[in-house]
Amino acid sequence: MNLVSVQTRDMPIGEDVLRKWQEVLDLLSNIIGIPAALIMRVEPPAIRVFLSSHSAGNPYEEHETAPLGSGLYCETVMAARGQLIVPDALADPLWRDNPDVKLGMVSYMGLPLIWPDQHVFGTICVLDARANAYSPAFLQLLQQFRGVVERDLQQIYNGALRAREDAAIRADEAERVRREFALVRGAERQALERLRESEQRWHFALEGAGDGVWDWDIAAATVLYSPRCLELLGFEGGRALLPSGLWEGHVHPDELAGGLAALHACLRGQSAQFLHEHRFRVGAGWRWLLARGMVVERDAAGRALRMIGTYSDVTARKLAEVELQALNNSLEERVAARTAALRQAMEQIVVTEKMASLGRLVAGVAHELNTPVGNIVLSSSTLKEAIAGVDLLAAEKRLTQTALREFLEHGRIACELIERNGLHAGELILSFKQVAVDQASQQRRRFDLRKTVLDMAAALGPITRRARVTLEVRIPAGIGMDSYPGALDQLITNLVTNSINHGFADGGGRILIDASVQPRDWVELVYSDDGCGIPVALQGKVFEPFYTTKMGQGGSGLGLAIVHNIVHAILKGGVRLESAPEHGVRFVFLLPRVLPAAP
Repeated sequence: MNLVSVQTRDMPIGEDVLRKWQEVLDLLSNIIGIPAALIMRVEPPAIRVFLSSHSAGNPYEEHETAPLGSGLYCETVMAARGQLIVPDALADPLWRDNPDVKLGMVSYMGLPLIWPDQHVFGTICVLDARANAYSPAFLQLLQQFRGVVERDLQQIYNGALRAREDAAIRADEAERVRREFALVRGAERQALERLRESEQRWHFALEGAGDGVWDWDIAAATVLYSPRCLELLGFEGGRALLPSGLWEGHVHPDELAGGLAALHACLRGQSAQFLHEHRFRVGAGWRWLLARGMVVERDAAGRALRMIGTYSDVTARKLAEVELQALNNSLEERVAARTAALRQAMEQIVVTEKMASLGRLVAGVAHELNTPVGNIVLSSSTLKEAIAGVDLLAAEKRLTQTALREFLEHGRIACELIERNGLHAGELILSFKQVAVDQASQQRRRFDLRKTVLDMAAALGPITRRARVTLEVRIPAGIGMDSYPGALDQLITNLVTNSINHGFADGGGRILIDASVQPRDWVELVYSDDGCGIPVALQGKVFEPFYTTKMGQGGSGLGLAIVHNIVHAILKGGVRLESAPEHGVRFVFLLPRVLPAAP
């Protein structure tokens, strides 16, 4: 028989393995926080997107191909058979013109995938639309996932090689049998002798491949075992012909019932083949064996008389499966811990930003209160001096009717000024008090949407006036809500701050807040400004944490990310961004009037 080889170029990958690889890619994109995680397969003269993560912003679709020699990241990985990390292709002359940059993928980390015969399968890689240096921990994670994929390639390759070897053995044997029968067809004795020789070679071929052969005489309740089978079962040095019942006493109790059920189904003709994996006691330990068999002789009533089969040692494969399962469980635990840490960090960021927005309100209201309080102090001191002057004139008996009338007129004006400024200060304090209480606490309560937003607008007055921005509220009265007003206040504060910092670069502008009741007891809250707007290419990124166009100029990149988190996590609603350059922005929020009860 010629040496058997396996062509890996077009070797199929099973659905179970594909599903596992897809889960690996989805975990990769989620853990690293990137839009694209891929498994690429080389298919000269092209390379194909074999699997692609189901993640937002991923521009790669499965089965998409690109010609080799076009300068892709993955070509370098496959040619060097080593890792490649490109933190920022736009800043690297070697990479800034590669095809992936045209898709917006400016950073890359990839590793080669190699078949057991050392042919290149392709790559496993991650790509990001932002510059990304990829930490050593992310590289180690990618290496671990590469190990999972290459172990699967090892099993697929071994299975294909084994199947090819079995097929070659069967083909060779069939050809030998055919030639031998053609030579001895005229003589029955010669034919029987040749058949026995062929059966011996068949046994030898199976045992040469590591399998043991057994022949069960069901009527006599005896089994004839080949030497290799005796070795696998731990019966070395024993007799080749043993009672059939001996088998049951060595099968692990957890698998015995299933094995007997599969065996009896084959004996009754309910299945064409007996196939079962079980642990078999060998000495003081257990060995995983794969039993195959088929009935080769039945009586006139259809009762099984003889069954022939094989035993294969699958212990190594079983141990590998256990190791892989342990690795998967460990990976799931690490992913869960990482997710919990990220969730806790996001909650801390929301609290920090809430206190920062409250601090901005305090500073603004304090500045705004200086004007009415200063007017009150000035008016009261002026009135005090006028009273002292009148008192002096009266003491010296020089108080005239004209002087008295002037004093009364000045006193009336001063009192009106004190009263007017006092009422204005009281309104400011009342609005700020309501906003401060809502923002400092996350208590759910019933509130009127128009009044809450008007209070918020009054508290933001100092900030908007300094920026020369007009804030107009057109919310109709009577829209009652049962939700978290503090979260809504923080949402509006972040939007107004974002408009002032990014939309009105030169100062001045107009902000409009509107609302309407929608079907099924929802409220549509619309926030819009007439600022510079957001380019279409950036609209998919504005809600990402730490994304800002003013990095190093005071922009943290958290404002709209917190808005997105508040809307979905606290207010249980959704948000849609509509914008065009030089035409302002429009955020459309869909919020439930009555927040669903917590599960």
